[in-house]
Amino acid sequence: MSTMVEERAEPAIARGRLGAAGYTLLGVGAALTLLMLYGIYAYQTLSKASPLHALVPWGIMVTGYAFFAISSGGVFDALAIRLAVYCEREALPLARKTLWLSLALLIPGIVLVFADLTHVMHASWIYLGFNPSSRIAWNGILYIIYAVFLVAALVYAIARGEGALTGLGGRALLVGGLLASLILEYNLAMAFGQNLAVPGWFAAPLGVLNIALAFLLGAAWTGIGIGEIAVKLTALPREKWRECCIHGVSKELAGMAVAVGFLAAWTLVQQYEGWGLSRQAASMLAGGSVAWLFWLSVAFAVAAPIALGLYAGARRSRAAMFTGSVLAIVGGFLMLHSLVAAGQVARLEALPGYHGLAAAALGGGFESEALHELLSNSVEAAAFVGGFGLWLLFYVAGLRLLAVEPGEKPRRILVFR
Repeated sequence: MSTMVEERAEPAIARGRLGAAGYTLLGVGAALTLLMLYGIYAYQTLSKASPLHALVPWGIMVTGYAFFAISSGGVFDALAIRLAVYCEREALPLARKTLWLSLALLIPGIVLVFADLTHVMHASWIYLGFNPSSRIAWNGILYIIYAVFLVAALVYAIARGEGALTGLGGRALLVGGLLASLILEYNLAMAFGQNLAVPGWFAAPLGVLNIALAFLLGAAWTGIGIGEIAVKLTALPREKWRECCIHGVSKELAGMAVAVGFLAAWTLVQQYEGWGLSRQAASMLAGGSVAWLFWLSVAFAVAAPIALGLYAGARRSRAAMFTGSVLAIVGGFLMLHSLVAAGQVARLEALPGYHGLAAAALGGGFESEALHELLSNSVEAAAFVGGFGLWLLFYVAGLRLLAVEPGEKPRRILVFR
């Protein structure tokens, strides 16, 4: 009788069927992916170029690809540290699912990188005409290096078993991916930090903040991707996830929210004590036109995850973990975008050359037009929001098709069931 009960309780995906939850998630993912395709198509086929694109070129899609990249990195980084540095074998049962979650998050990030280019077909010049003095050019290289390590680690874990990740070859892949991920996270912040901070070395704390934000987002995505989706769609017992949540993810969520709060405050004070564009941008974040976005991000990405993460750990609360994770994800994006927006609008206001160009192109009140372009561009917003659907579509399909259960042997083409 107990065997029959366990068989009935086994998730549908483990028996070869997605079930209602799986098909619903796939449907939502497909619908949002269509929204992403619409946003990318509309962005690429604009009938008339706006002068705002030259003056404030880094909009929601730029923040979007940075957001998905550091989300992926945060998931991978935490796993790599647990397995390659601390040799925590307790992390092995979830290793394949975690690696796949990280790769699925990177996919919309890479798509948005190329979608943001005015001429997508010219993307090859990032590599063919590589400029070693450009941080953005280095980002193009780092994306590929990190992706290669991530894919290799996932294939290695599936083909040889997750236990191989604690061996020499597996640890080498994890450490290589960890280094590439951390450098990418730091360099992404330095790229837009050069706008926020003049002189450029004032941008250095933003790289540290970005790494902390990556770990926060990694914990949040793990809470949702493993704790909500994988629990429903795979043979992962909810009690096993709750144990992991109590001892790991909830603490990481709360702890990294503390780190993000401290580093955001440190960055703000350091920028404000600077001069020129640095002080102008800090003033905008603290009490200017971008302040509402920045302080909302602090509430979502700092205060809420601390409170809810601690509560989830103390009370084993699934609802608190889920809510804290969602708010951290929303707040993480808002914090990134407030920094990107502040650097560009401050440049328009503080630098005479940019100010003159904006006034000539747009006339009086160009600051409000620039902010609207940065914060409310519906085409870029559609592409970014649709990116969540692309992640969901790949992630759910991968949970069904890939050999991601502990000890599962692939039967087709190296990694497939």
